[in-house]
Amino acid sequence: MQQQTNEKKKTQMEPVENYSGTAVIPEDYQLNLSDFALFLSVMKVKEAYADVLSIIMDESELRMKEVKVEQVVLNKSGKRAIRLDAWALDWANRQFNMEMQNDTSSDDVRKRSRFYQSMIDTPVLKAGKETRYKNMPSTVIIFITQDDIFGKDLAMYTFSERCEEVPDLPLEDGTTKIFVNMTSRNGRPDLVSLLQYMKHTTLDNPDILVKDKRIVELDQIVNEVKQSEEWEAVKMNILEIGLQQGIERGIEQGIEQGIELGMARGIIEMCQDLGLSQDETLQKLMEKLSLSEEAAKEQLEKYWR
Repeated sequence: MQQQTNEKKKTQMEPVENYSGTAVIPEDYQLNLSDFALFLSVMKVKEAYADVLSIIMDESELRMKEVKVEQVVLNKSGKRAIRLDAWALDWANRQFNMEMQNDTSSDDVRKRSRFYQSMIDTPVLKAGKETRYKNMPSTVIIFITQDDIFGKDLAMYTFSERCEEVPDLPLEDGTTKIFVNMTSRNGRPDLVSLLQYMKHTTLDNPDILVKDKRIVELDQIVNEVKQSEEWEAVKMNILEIGLQQGIERGIEQGIEQGIELGMARGIIEMCQDLGLSQDETLQKLMEKLSLSEEAAKEQLEKYWR
C-alpha cells in the first residue's frame, strides 16, 4: 500500500461478463492467498494469522491476542494517514503488521516500511507526563512481495537497528522490519513452502517443500473462507466495481469510440486499484478490448497514473 488511503493492491482476478452482463470469474481460475482480497478475508481469522506469522517469525508457539484487517491509523491532526492490511497484537504485547505488497515497482517499499513504523507508534504515545517511551510495545513490520527487491536471492530479509561502529551492538529500540518474497527458494523449508503456497494456493502445489501442519491448517481456513457467503460478496463486489468503472467511462464519452476508450480507462484504473503491473494491464487491454499491442500501449500511456 501507499502512504495515502487510496493505496493500490494486487489481486489476480480476471473479471469477465456472461450474456446478461453480470461479472463472473472463470471456472478454472485459481484464487490465491497473494490476491489481496483473499489475503484480507483469511488474515482476519486469528488462527490463520498465527499460522502465517509463526512461520515467518519461526516461533511455533506464537498466539494472537487481537487481529484487525484494514486498520485505519490516524495522524496527529486526527486525519486518516494509512490503512494497514493486517495488524495484530500477540500475548507478549508485540504489535505486528503484515502487508501483501506485490507491486513493488511504483514506490519505495523500504521507505514505506519506515513510514508505517512511525505511524503505528504514534497512537501508542500519550501527551505530556503520560509519555513513557519504555512502555512502547515492540513492533514488527512485514512486507510480503512477489519480487526480490534486494536482489540477494533470499526468501527473507530481516532488518533491525545496530551500531555501525560496533556491529554486534544492537540498538534494541523494539523495531524490526521483515521483507519476504515468493521468488527465492533460499530459506527455511517451512517459510519457502508458505510463500509458494501463497503464490499458488493449493496443497497440491509441487513447490511446497514441506506440508507443515500450520500450512495444512491455513489451507483449511482458506477453503472455508472461499465457501463463505461473505467471501462471495467480497469477490463479486470487486468484479462489479471493475466492470462498472469501464461502463461509466464509456457513457461519459457518449459515442462508440468513446465507449471503447472509456472501457480502456476503466480497465486500467481497475487494474491499478487491484495492484496489477503495467505488463499485466497491457495483456488485459488486449484481451478484453481486442486491441493491438500498439493500441493497448497507447491507452496505457494515456491513462496509467
